[in-house]
Amino acid sequence: MQHLLLVDETFDLNFTQEYHLSIQISLDGFSFCIRDGLQNKYIYLFHKEFSGNPKLMHRKLQDIYAEFDILQADFKSIRIHYSSPGKMTLLPEAYFDEQEGRTAYALNMDLGNDEALHYLPVKAYQMVLQFAIPKKVKHFLSDKHPGILIQNELIAQLDKNADQASAQPRIDVQVYRNQLTMTLVDQSIRFCNSFMYRNDTDLLYYILNLVQTEKMDAPRIQLNGRVNKRSPIYHQLRQYFKDVSIAQRSTEVYYSYLFDQLPDARFVNLLNNYA
Repeated sequence: MQHLLLVDETFDLNFTQEYHLSIQISLDGFSFCIRDGLQNKYIYLFHKEFSGNPKLMHRKLQDIYAEFDILQADFKSIRIHYSSPGKMTLLPEAYFDEQEGRTAYALNMDLGNDEALHYLPVKAYQMVLQFAIPKKVKHFLSDKHPGILIQNELIAQLDKNADQASAQPRIDVQVYRNQLTMTLVDQSIRFCNSFMYRNDTDLLYYILNLVQTEKMDAPRIQLNGRVNKRSPIYHQLRQYFKDVSIAQRSTEVYYSYLFDQLPDARFVNLLNNYA
């Protein structure tokens, strides 16, 4: 799926002040959706895949914004989420300051001259998420949407986990085109990391290795992103664990019938991040 555009017949460019815009960006691509606040219904979804080269992301964004004037309309609210697997780390809030954060980040991964380090609180777990974002991308989004804080996809997932916290451990696996991010939470964040993968065998290895390392008997496992119930990894995991699920869209909002044709769970986080 290189390109996707779903527009409900009720969409009206003259009523954007009643609409809510949500944007999601990663090396996998750019997506945005629009929710009609009056109907509490999603009526617009666009997605375009990227090459995976961060140096080309700024140019890709320029092209998309030039093509879609709707992105610069006057919306009731705007949310921007940036996904950065492999370019982020968590630090305890009590021990965090910006300079030490940069030092800690540099111990684990490279920060390029063309990248800016961004910080967000994970309040439910008293942690700070720091992640790298291309400077040109950050400046472009700040110019197009003044005053809008760039969030991170992982924050939304961790906040959701905190709301559903239980003694039973839960593994969330976010599947991107060639990377995955795994988080293990119960009453706290026990594990959070990203890995490159080549195939479903790699995916299965990373998940089983985490279960074995943490000595878990019956974890809940939720798959998200580029995965559906026909995916091999879903059926492979069900051979080992009873509680394996695919992330679902929220039932607290409505969706255009066009959204029934979505191929997998890659837009679940985008659609669930609404005010």
